[in-house]
Amino acid sequence: RKLERKDVSQYGNGSHLRNPLFQGRDLDRQYNSVAEWKLPEDGLFEVDYVSNARPLKGTEVLSNDLWDRLMVQMINSSCLPQDRILAMRSISHTFSMRSSHMRSIVGYFKDSHQRADIFIVFYLRIVDLHNSKMFMVRFPDQEEVVALQERLGYASFYPFFQPENAKFELDLAIHDQRLCASMWVNLCQKEKYPHNLHDYGYRLPDGTEDPMALGVPRSWGNFDSCPKEGRFRATYMCAPENRTFSARKELAVTYTFLNGIEELKEEEVQWWTGLTEPPEDVLGLLEFFISRYDDVKTPFTKIDGEGGNGVITLSELTEGLDAMGCHKFDKKKGDKADQRTKAQRIDSIFRYLDPGCEGSVSEQEWAVLDQLWKEFDMSIKEFVQFLMLTFGEDLLWAWEALDDDESGELSEEEFLQAVEKIGYFGPAKVVFALLDSSDDGNISFDEFEVLDKYKPLNRRPTVSRPSTLPGMSLPTT
Repeated sequence: RKLERKDVSQYGNGSHLRNPLFQGRDLDRQYNSVAEWKLPEDGLFEVDYVSNARPLKGTEVLSNDLWDRLMVQMINSSCLPQDRILAMRSISHTFSMRSSHMRSIVGYFKDSHQRADIFIVFYLRIVDLHNSKMFMVRFPDQEEVVALQERLGYASFYPFFQPENAKFELDLAIHDQRLCASMWVNLCQKEKYPHNLHDYGYRLPDGTEDPMALGVPRSWGNFDSCPKEGRFRATYMCAPENRTFSARKELAVTYTFLNGIEELKEEEVQWWTGLTEPPEDVLGLLEFFISRYDDVKTPFTKIDGEGGNGVITLSELTEGLDAMGCHKFDKKKGDKADQRTKAQRIDSIFRYLDPGCEGSVSEQEWAVLDQLWKEFDMSIKEFVQFLMLTFGEDLLWAWEALDDDESGELSEEEFLQAVEKIGYFGPAKVVFALLDSSDDGNISFDEFEVLDKYKPLNRRPTVSRPSTLPGMSLPTT
């Protein structure tokens, strides 16, 4: 109240407790507040506690080198995953971390419940939550995201600074979810209303769909005017030129307890896009560019042409890709899985790159490919680091373990099964697509060796070759 911040509790009662259960029964169905409940002498009481405490401005965080050494110790430990989490929890109060560290640690837990536990331990100790999308893209499963929202709180988990491509479905009967619905509509009004809210819908309590013929009501931007029943869903999309950073920061100042957020500048945010957000053909285009150029600005300039006007039309994109010799989207004989024509596939790429629907792609909109490039590059490096931590620095050892039938090559299905078996949590399909340089649906060791250039130069984990691995045997050479 002193800071004039809103009540972001689950039921609007100012409580830090969420989801109270006693003997598996939901106490919220019986009491307005858990404070009204008379504590019994025995039985199992479960609850999520969400603190308002956040790292102070200027809080020192672990160095990347120290963090890497901590991760090596954790991975090399003989403890069970749940015991590793308990160990990390026991020291969690002694340090704060960056978004990049959170991204790293969730990648080492294969089980979704274990990922959630380690995530919740450290989430409120992150000093740069304005860069949270860097680790949120590691959760492609929407159900996993919803589970985290339920435990941490919808308002605490709201993507204040990078809401692009966020999908949500909110129960308006619950205070903090209704609050988030109001925030989404409020933000949309300050950026581009109603265009930024895509695929929206409102399901009434009886299960019928409100047609919303006039769109999402502007009045919902006021919390008190939001309906108190039904479910509201949408996807938020915003073109860079429509982004209003001051409005996003204002929401964060009002609804979070982040210290020093008032002074945050837009250039301090690492803008990010996840590999599961764009259509598959956009990733195909990115793979084409990565194999031929050092950055995404160069192909933009080539397509725009000498002395261009700084924007690309659909016809320019089509002609430019032809001139570059890009055949990724040509119709292949015998391909019954994808019946789309080349023109349709390029059109889907163009529509993704033109979220403002102006009919042209600006250099600012094209920059989303640079964000994808960063994610692509980081994902590959993380995969290589995972292999090094698991098998040692020689990638041949990793290949021998993955190619357990010693056939000399891996199909996509074999690769996905093998990396899942060793506990890798990440965009395995994207890794396979990069390695399959011949586009024949298989990778050989020669293609696998391209990962060698993604090894960290200055900070290499020290791991000796393991004699055995969980769930598989390791061939000898």
